[in-house]
Amino acid sequence: MVHAYVLICCDLASSDKVVEELGKIEGVEEVSPVSGVYDIVVKISASTEEQLKSIYVDVRKMNKVLTTITLIVSKTL
Repeated sequence: MVHAYVLICCDLASSDKVVEELGKIEGVEEVSPVSGVYDIVVKISASTEEQLKSIYVDVRKMNKVLTTITLIVSKTL
């Protein structure tokens, strides 16, 4: 399994809707609204890097998502 965290900035006052839609994407394991520079942190998992990339692209294409930063996990302790 490969995992990544995606940090998301949303359009103003739309994070609740984005959180709801993220929960419907296969491969999204956790969705956490946060305070600070980013609005939402998402943990995604897939069996291959290609599948992980596909999930990430689905997240980036979402309506009301302005910017993302993806952190691919290299090792879990």
